[in-house]
Formats: sequence, structure tokens, C-alpha cells
Amino acid sequence: MAPHLPSVQDPEDEPLYPELLESTMSVEGDLEPDGPPGPRRATALAPWFTWKQGLTERHGLTIGGSWGMLWQNYSDSRIDEHNAVGSKFTFNLSYALTNRGQPNALTFDMAVEDRRPLFTDLAPLQAGIGAGSAVPTAATWGDFSLGITQAYVRQNLADNRFQYAVGKLFAPNFVNAYPFFDDNRQFLSLQFSTSPTIAVPLRGFGGVAAAFPTEGGLYLKGGVFTPYSSDTGWTIDDFFGEDAKFYFFETGWSGLSGRGAPIHARGPMDRNNFHITSWYRDALNDGSPRAYGFAFNANFMAGEDFMWFVRGGWSDGWLADRNLSAGFGWRHPNAPSDLFGFAGGWTSPAADFLDSQYTTEVFYRYHLTENLALTPVLQVVLNPTLYPTRDSMTVLSVRARVTF
Repeated sequence: MAPHLPSVQDPEDEPLYPELLESTMSVEGDLEPDGPPGPRRATALAPWFTWKQGLTERHGLTIGGSWGMLWQNYSDSRIDEHNAVGSKFTFNLSYALTNRGQPNALTFDMAVEDRRPLFTDLAPLQAGIGAGSAVPTAATWGDFSLGITQAYVRQNLADNRFQYAVGKLFAPNFVNAYPFFDDNRQFLSLQFSTSPTIAVPLRGFGGVAAAFPTEGGLYLKGGVFTPYSSDTGWTIDDFFGEDAKFYFFETGWSGLSGRGAPIHARGPMDRNNFHITSWYRDALNDGSPRAYGFAFNANFMAGEDFMWFVRGGWSDGWLADRNLSAGFGWRHPNAPSDLFGFAGGWTSPAADFLDSQYTTEVFYRYHLTENLALTPVLQVVLNPTLYPTRDSMTVLSVRARVTF
């Protein structure tokens, strides 16, 4: 398992400054297990995990991966595709280039991924939009061949008060991110994973930095990315050769880390957080106009096993100009890797002739072992924006995921 390298600590030996640049969909975040399995069967891969831990301790190299499978069924579909099955394979590695074992280690992270439909013509990402939902019903379950999707260096400096990452990055890891944004483990709909009102690029060259200027929970975070994403291409030429950029700046408050397995399983923010995000994207060479907007997030714990959140945003020049979401997650006290989630949200499209869409989602992630989880998911979409002749659409999903 990837080591935590806390620097400034509280009296309980917990990190004082959370890792704002790590997340469950980043390389480092996805190398971590989801959490203790509770009173269930132990994993059969224990010898493999022991060998990997020794590899990290001896050579500073951490490896790991996951394979997931998602089935979705759409009660109505504008394109008459009522089922979609997607596969998602990920292999991650993280290597300490300098200062191994120290808080200021310079680390190289890389992710190799393959995503594709299985047994159906479309992957869930494309099928959900084709069915009529303006908000993808499976945010990252798309279609591309095996390739490098993330490759970057990262470092913490000044007793963890300053953090940066540069290279090919998955921008949604950093822009308006919050604990429930990972559709590998939590909500599937983009309504609740990221913000529908932010024209955030996906995989491309860029840089991001975060700083803690005070002893409290205040933080500042900002970055710049190429807006021209490529799933498996490098895009460094786009960053330095094109004028168009995507910029964001975020400020907020993050609570101190707590003990126990966090409900968000290494989400990019701490479990008590409030922030405001501003963003701007230049006009693109395909004729897309400049776009800009604001978004906010609040998520807080109520007790040790319940977290609620409220999120929203406004934009100009993007496909959706307003959205609002709220929901909660609850973990069973005796099975802290299990997670129950419920949320509801509203998204208003920028085009006046399209109706606003309302989405609800409920799921239960059930861990058979520490590294194997099954998650049934139900989404109900009211007034599907891209299927105006239908009042509602039901999306039933089953997700299976194994980590190794």
C-alpha cells in the first residue's frame, strides 16, 4: 500500500494538512485500499499485497491496479439502446525519485488504463447520453484503448504547507473535487461526481498547486491545463503551442484529518470542507466560445459514520449554466468499507429551448473482501433533457470492482 508521508502532525499523530492533491482517481489515491472489510472474509490476495509492501519498502516503488465492470439498463432510450456494459482496467505505479521516505520526496506517478464496452455497442458513458440524459449516467465509464492516461511528478514542501503536481493530469481530481466524486466507488452520475456547470478538461498536460497559509484549515489551490484533452495522448504540444488554456482558483477551509477509515476513502478533501471555485476557459479553435463560472461545495460529518454535502454552480458559455445537488453517505459501523449513498440534483441547460433535468441516485457498496466490492445503483431521471418526449427515465446499474 502506498505510504502516507505526514509532516506536520497533531498530538494524535494524524496529518495536520490533508493531501489536497491526492484523490481516489489519481494514481496515488487509487493505490490505496478502500478500507478494512469489517466482519467478512479476508482477501485471497494477501501474499500479493505483502510482496507489494516489501517492494515499496525496499525500492520505493508502489504498484497496484483495479478492474471494474459496470452494467446499466435504461427504461427508455432515445437511440433504442437499453443496455450498456463497460469495462475499466487500471494499472498504477508510483516511484520516489528523490528523498525516498521523506515528507518532501519528489515522486513520479503513472496510470495505464483501458476502457471499453463489453458485449454491447456502447460504453455506459456514451449510452447514458444517447438514452437522453444531459448529465452522463456513468461519468468516466467511456471507451478508449490501452494507454497512459496520467503521468506527472508531485512533491510536498515546507512541512507540507505547499504541494504541487505537474505533467499529464486528470483535471477533475483537482477542480471543485469533494469526497464523493469517484464513480469507481461512489455515485455514478456526473450530477454528483463533478460539476455539470464546469467546462473542465479531462486528461491533458497542466500544473496545479495548493498551499496552507495559516495554522488553521484555510487553503488556496489553483492550476492551469490545456483544454484539449486526450485520453492516451501526451498533449504537451497543445499546452505550449496553443493559446487556449483552462484556469481555476479555489479557496476554502478543510478540517483536520480524523482517525479511522474515512467515509470518502481518501477523497481529495478532508471530511469537513467548504470551498468556492472560480474558473475560466479560453475560446477554442473549434469555435467554442470562452466560458467561465463559479462553483461551491460544503461537506461535513455528522458523527463518525454520516456525511452530508451540498454543491452548486453557475456558468456562462458552457452547456449547463446552473446546477444544485445535495446528498449524504453513511457507512455501517461494523463494516466501514460498505457505503450507502443518496443524492438529488438539478441541472439547467444553457439552451433556452431545453428543459431542466432532475436526477436522484441511491447506491449501496458492499465489500465481500477488502479488495472486492459489488454496488447496486438506481438512478431516476426526471425530464431527461435530451429526450423531451419522456417525463422520466430509470437507470438500473450493477458495478463490480476488484483491486490488486
